[in-house]
Amino acid sequence: MILGLVQPLYLPSQFRLEIVNEFVVMMVMYHLICFTPFVPEIETRFNVGYVLCVLIGLHLTANLALILQNTYRGLRRKHQIRAATKYHKEQRVDLKKKLEEGRPERKRKFKEKRQRIIEENMKQL
Repeated sequence: MILGLVQPLYLPSQFRLEIVNEFVVMMVMYHLICFTPFVPEIETRFNVGYVLCVLIGLHLTANLALILQNTYRGLRRKHQIRAATKYHKEQRVDLKKKLEEGRPERKRKFKEKRQRIIEENMKQL
């Protein structure tokens, strides 16, 4: 009831998961009552015990599946980021090599242009 009124969780999926967890805890507590002298037949207690084990097993399986799913998503995202970073680094290295290869050409052109300007200035004097 408090979760429904206060709603401390931001995402609706978190809220639903918490409600399911609370429901399972409540069901486990109700099943534990059946192990008291309130239920006199031993056979019924055994059956309730099996139902309780199945309930807890399903709950654990569902929560572990959610944890593994979130972990897989996080790892996949990290891998995508690393791959993109590596790809961009390779692109930067290739670009740097191209620029370095083109630099002597640029320097030569710059030197020729500067030499022409100097020669033209000398002719004018």
